[in-house]
Amino acid sequence: MANLKNIVFKSKQEIRQAVWAYMENNNLVTFPRPCYRRIPNFIGSQTATDKLKTLTEWKEARVIFSAPDSSLHPARCETLKEGKILLVAAPKLIGFYLLKDISPEKAFEASGIRGFPRFGRAIKIKPHLPRVDLYLTGAVAVDKKGNRIGKGTGYGNREDIILSEAGLIDEKTPRVALVHEVQVFEDFSYLMGEKDRRILIIVTPKEVYKIN
Repeated sequence: MANLKNIVFKSKQEIRQAVWAYMENNNLVTFPRPCYRRIPNFIGSQTATDKLKTLTEWKEARVIFSAPDSSLHPARCETLKEGKILLVAAPKLIGFYLLKDISPEKAFEASGIRGFPRFGRAIKIKPHLPRVDLYLTGAVAVDKKGNRIGKGTGYGNREDIILSEAGLIDEKTPRVALVHEVQVFEDFSYLMGEKDRRILIIVTPKEVYKIN
C-alpha cells in the first residue's frame, strides 16, 4: 500500500480507482466482486467488527445506525445478537428500516440486505424516533483527519444529512468507518468539499484510529 500512499492524487475518483484496483489485484475483497464502483467488502470485516465491539462507544450504544454496505453485515449482525436496536438505510437510499427484538438465531439473516424488509419495519425518518448512539458507515477510502470517500453516488452523505436534519444524530455522535488497513490514508483533505461528512473513528482489522 505504500505505493498508493506516496501518490498525490488529483481527484477523489483517482483514489477510488487506485483502491479498487489494488484490493482486487491483491484479493483483499470478497463477494460481491469485482469491487469496482462499490464499497469494498474487505477481507477481515469480522475481525474489524470484533475490534469495534471492544470500544466504549459500542458497549454504551443502544441504537445503532448502519449503511447497507456488505462490509458492515457482521457489525449489523452483532448489533442484533446483542439485543440492540438497528436502524438501516436500504440500498440506494430508497427507505429506512428499524429492526429490534430479533432472536440471535435470526440475526445473520435479518441483518442482510434481503432481511431488512422481512424482519424490519419500514419507517420514515422523523424526530420522534430514538436517537442514534453509534453511526456505522463503509468507505472506499478514509484518512486520519476524518475524511471519507464513498463510491461516488453521494448516498453516504445523504444518509448523514437526513438523520442530522431529523435530530437523530449530531456532531457528537460517533461516526465509525469500518475498512481494511489499505483503505486508510494520511490526509486527502485537499480533495474534500464543505458538504462532505466526516467520521470520528476508523476501525480496521488491525487498528483503531480516533480522530481529534
